[in-house]
This record gives sequence, structure tokens and C-alpha cells, in this order.
Amino acid sequence: MDAFIQLYQRLLRIDFSGTAGETLPHGATLLKAVSAGANVLPRVYSDGYAQPLEQNLKRLLQLDAARRLEPGTVETLTAAVYQHQHRNGAANSQRLDRFLAVISNLYRSFLDKTKRAAANVPLAATLPPLAMFQHNGESGPFTVTSEQVNRLIGASIGVVSMPATYADDPFIWAALAHETGGHDVTHADSGLLDELAENVPMALAGMPTPQGISRKDLAQLWAHWIDEASADVYGLLNIGPAFAPNLAVFFAALEAEGANVAPTLRTVSGFNPNDPSQTLDSHPTDILRLHLAAGVIDTLTGLSKESRDKYNQMIDDLATILATGPTVTIRGNIPLSRDNLQAIDVQVPLADMQQAARNIGGFIATAKLSALGGHSIQEIETWDNNDEARAMAVKNAVLAGQPIANLGDDAQLLAGATLALLDRPDLYDAATRALNDGLDLSFKRDPIWGAPQPRCDLHPLLRSPIGKASQARNPGARSGGLTGAPGVFCRLRPLFALSPHGVATWQQTSPSQSKAMIFGCATYELHNQV
Repeated sequence: MDAFIQLYQRLLRIDFSGTAGETLPHGATLLKAVSAGANVLPRVYSDGYAQPLEQNLKRLLQLDAARRLEPGTVETLTAAVYQHQHRNGAANSQRLDRFLAVISNLYRSFLDKTKRAAANVPLAATLPPLAMFQHNGESGPFTVTSEQVNRLIGASIGVVSMPATYADDPFIWAALAHETGGHDVTHADSGLLDELAENVPMALAGMPTPQGISRKDLAQLWAHWIDEASADVYGLLNIGPAFAPNLAVFFAALEAEGANVAPTLRTVSGFNPNDPSQTLDSHPTDILRLHLAAGVIDTLTGLSKESRDKYNQMIDDLATILATGPTVTIRGNIPLSRDNLQAIDVQVPLADMQQAARNIGGFIATAKLSALGGHSIQEIETWDNNDEARAMAVKNAVLAGQPIANLGDDAQLLAGATLALLDRPDLYDAATRALNDGLDLSFKRDPIWGAPQPRCDLHPLLRSPIGKASQARNPGARSGGLTGAPGVFCRLRPLFALSPHGVATWQQTSPSQSKAMIFGCATYELHNQV
């Protein structure tokens, strides 16, 4: 665990809630910037997103001036276009390109037409989300999905937002699998989350009732958490088991807020103190997300038992050093329906809640769902020995100081770099350079963002080579159909929690930070007149 702690200490150098990058332009400057950015977008995004944005921008600004939008909405929707205006190879442009490459790659992997057709799971076609870098990082990474964008400007393309202070650290982008390979996909299959929530009691049926909570309340709790839990499961199926330690070290660094303290994960879940309904946070308690991942790893039948056991031992070790106590405290209200809130105020043994999390993780990964035509999500996307071999090749190349760009797809590159840094955190800068090179190549090869490649030349030596890394784990998996559907505005992690004394506390760096934000997985509260 010494290497994990050293990696955690390296991440403490990142100003997670700081400011960086360009600020939101105003007035005519904003209109001009959006127009300039629209001109260099791929045609499908120019027509499908930029044009509706320009047509609705005046209305959007008026709503913002009237405080009818959540803080940061205008920046999120417009920066997804205007941050493209300087596409001249500058550093900021390269960072955005890499971010877009990861989003496109992860999104298309789950929603590929070839794999869905093989599993007889149809899905309406749409484009991967756009991306932007937030100037102010206090809100953390989040997704505004296509459903919410449609309500605001009439477009059906989502936007993934990441603080600009994260832009130089692609190692932590593996957590994006929760957003792009998680929320953006789980909401694409109509009825999937409702079906999972309804069957939570079945997932918990094989375990003893934990002390301190009734079986009914435990089932209601995990049904409430099912959206965020599913996003984690989907993230792991895309990035592989390395997703778990990557998420753990990222969350521990976020929790420390730059202080040189021992790494920990939250063992408490609460509510936004400014929420009159005191709705319980929609994310599983941080410490439980490790064993949620362990439950998924248990089900990876295409991955060797030796590998599964190795990862789950790592998870057990991490949970031991990161837990702050032997219990999990949960306090808030669970909405059973729009006007029916069920209070929960419990303290449950950590071991019991970890077992419940493990059961839920395995259930989400393997449940045969009507929403998927009687199939499980693993029949569309999984992590197997071939993926692991590619990730290990990336790891070994990073350790040897060799290039990694042609060794795997984006998920395999991120997984391999994570494994390398869990062994040698002192190679962080070298691994970052190698990842940047790999993601630069991924962007160039992307079927949407990359420059069109000539199909015939006078001589093969004049043709740009396309290496094997442009192929996905299954033929066509990352270069096939563009699919998706509605969703909601979701964060990777809440910004609030219960203190050890059971009092809700606000996670912020400044008293002036707006408290009118949305946390967890909640829709924009737009007035009916909007």
C-alpha cells in the first residue's frame, strides 16, 4: 500500500477545486466565440448542437439573468462549442482533443451497433457527448445528458464537463467511465434503471440482514442508489478492475482537499444542508464503492480467477486502510414517490454494508433484463483476459519507458497506466506523457473527430497507417454505430456529506460558493414557464 499512498500524495498537487483555463465570455464576445467554434466542429455536431445553441442562446442568457438556470449552465453549454475556436495545435486545444477522444471511445464501446445487434438489443442512434473544461473546478466533473440539453436548447447531444485543473492529468480521467460509460449509457436503455431498482430485494436475498437496518430499508437504500451504483458498474466493465483503485485514489485526494493528511474514504452519507426535503445523497457511501466493484469483478468470467482474486485482495486492502471506522452512517430522506419521503437514520456495521454492496455489484453486472431484451450488460460490454493482457502490455511499456499509443484502446491505456502507477508512482510524469501521446493518436483515429483518411492512394507508402489500436475489443466496437438516449445531470461524487457528528457539512473552498447546485443525479429544476 506504500505505492498507493505515494500516488495519492502526488495527486494532492492537483488543485481540484481551483480555477484554470478561459473564463466565460460575455455579450457580443460570447456570440462571436460560439459562432467561431461552430465553424470548426464536425458537421454532425455543428448541425445537431451548435445551430440549436445559437438559435436559443439569447433565450438562454435571459433565463440565466433571471436566475432561472443553475449556476454554470451557460458556460457548460456554450463552452462545448466556443472552446473549439482555437484549433491550431495549441496546448489547450490538444487537451480538449484528448478529452473528446476518451469520451467518444468509452461511449461508443457500450453503444456499438455491432455488439448490440449480436445481443439483439436495439438502441436509437445519437452522438457521443461533447466536452468542455470548467473554469472553476468547485463543481467537479459532471454530465448534462442529452435529455436535459434538449429541454434547454432543443439539441439531443449531451455535454461532459470537467474542471480545467484536471486537464493535465489524464490518469484521473479513468473516473470519466462513471460519467460517459456509466450515466450516459444507463439512461440510454429505457426502463433499465427502474427494472434494476425493482429487483434489488432479489439481489440482497442471499445475505443475512445487517445489524442496525431492516431488510426493507436496505433494499430501499440500494434502490435509491441504483443509478450511481450502475454507473460505477458500467465504468468498471469498460475500464476493467483498475477502475476501482483509480477511483479510490482520486476520491481520497478529493477528500483531502490538498491537505497533507492520511488518505481516507467517506463512511458517512447525508444530504445537501440547503435542501428542505433533506433528500439522501444518490451516491453510495464512498467506502462502499470499493466492494460494489468487487461484486462486479466476481462475475468477470472471461477474466482468470487469478486476476480476479488479485484485484479483490487489493480492494480488501484498500478498504482496510481507507475506512475511518467500523460502521457506515446514513441519514436523510429517500423519495419513494414525488410526495412520499421515507426517512432513514442508521448506523450499520461496515462489513455488513460491504457485503450488500458486493451483492449489488454482481447483480447489476449479471441480471437478465427486459430492457436489454433478456440479456445482461456483460453480454454487451465486459473485461476479459484479452483486455487484461493489453492493459498489462501498457503497464510494462510505461514501466520500461516505452511508447503505449499502439498497445490498446483508450480504456486499456488508462487501465494499464493505472496499474503501472500503482507499482511505480514516481513515473507519474512519464506515464502522463505516454498517455497524452496515446490519446493524441486516438483523437486522430476517431471516426467522428479525426481528419478524414484517404481510401485510395497512388502508392501505399503515401497512405497514413492505421494501427491495430484503432480496433476495439470486438470488431467495430469502438468505431461502429453512434447510439444513446436521454439522461440526467449527474455528478461523479457528491460535494456534501455528514460530519462524524452526524451533521450535514458542505464541501467547499470558499464561503462565497453558490449553494444552489444540483448534487448526485437530479434533474434541472426549470420552471414551467421555461
